[in-house]
Amino acid sequence: MPVDHVARKDLKQSDEFQRGATAAVSWLMQRRKSIGLVLLVVVAGLSVLAGVRSYRNRQEQNAAAMLAVALQAFNAQIAGAPTTVPASSSAELTYDTEEAKLNASIPPLQAVIDAYGTYPSGRAASFYLGAALVRLGRLDAAEANLQDGAQAAASLPRAMSLLRLGELFAQQERYGDAIGVFDQAISDPPQGFPIEEALTAKARTHEAAGNIQQAMLAYQRIVDNHPGSVYAQSARMRAEELSAALGLNPDPES
Repeated sequence: MPVDHVARKDLKQSDEFQRGATAAVSWLMQRRKSIGLVLLVVVAGLSVLAGVRSYRNRQEQNAAAMLAVALQAFNAQIAGAPTTVPASSSAELTYDTEEAKLNASIPPLQAVIDAYGTYPSGRAASFYLGAALVRLGRLDAAEANLQDGAQAAASLPRAMSLLRLGELFAQQERYGDAIGVFDQAISDPPQGFPIEEALTAKARTHEAAGNIQQAMLAYQRIVDNHPGSVYAQSARMRAEELSAALGLNPDPES
């Protein structure tokens, strides 16, 4: 290719680049005010988001501190009751009765919920308050709090709230509702969740509802999937009893 043709091509490309660059600069200059405004809005938005996140983090820290204080009463010892707490930890609160302990835990737990109900520690407080109210026999109030706990973003408080809510429903003979929330808790159990306890509660609820075959299957699931559990031996015995009642072979391997 002739040298002068290459040179003309390079000059043409250079001219096109310069024209494009000039047009781009001109476009930017014409719109510099609006572009600056957009950048200002973006920076302001990011600053607001950072501020909101920082505020929520501080609020959650406050909520967690309040919850820790509230749980001192919830986890307190009963005077004269056997305990495995080391002697060095004997500074914990003690109450004369379980009822007194639970009643003492209600105001501080409610204070956490009132101030930080939608925060993770607030949802956890709802679970603990619901559990306390169940043990006190105040089932209607307990249900509302456990429903709130079941909205927790953290998986363990949510699953534990569902478990206690299912037990409450079973106690009220709302067996369909109980099975539904047990299934929610069991479907994707988080680490630390007592799934064998939930399966046992589900099996007993099926029994109470007259669903003998479903009860047998729930007990058998404990035997098959959690043979080392403290629930396994009693679950095996009950599964065999229900199998016999249904006229089935009590040996599941057969």
